[in-house]
Amino acid sequence: MKTKPPVVKQLYRLSVEPRVVDQLSKLATRTGEPKTRLATRLFTEAVMTYRPKK
Repeated sequence: MKTKPPVVKQLYRLSVEPRVVDQLSKLATRTGEPKTRLATRLFTEAVMTYRPKK
């Protein structure tokens, strides 16, 4: 049986501008995805794909 890796939550407390929250709400409404899941997915994708310039 495969074991699932642990899910880490509340790693960072991010302060975002109200316009970001508005855009997130609009996107969540359009896609039907919950806001928290959408925000987590977008943040994770941004962090994991970041490559610093050398």
